[in-house]
Amino acid sequence: MLFFGPDGERQPERDIRERKAKQVCASCPVRMECLNYAVARPEKYGTWGGLNEDERSAERRRRMRRANAA
Repeated sequence: MLFFGPDGERQPERDIRERKAKQVCASCPVRMECLNYAVARPEKYGTWGGLNEDERSAERRRRMRRANAA
């Protein structure tokens, strides 16, 4: 699968898979809707809206900080 890695996936393979998934996301017309959905849930696994799990976690924290500052 492109957007979700298999159990036991090694880091080099994960990096390649995520890079390919992000290329698809880059031209997707609903990328932001997908990302917003994943950040709001939060989706723990896979590539959503062009971001992996760690990147979505950081995005979630950024959005929370912005909301608290407003």
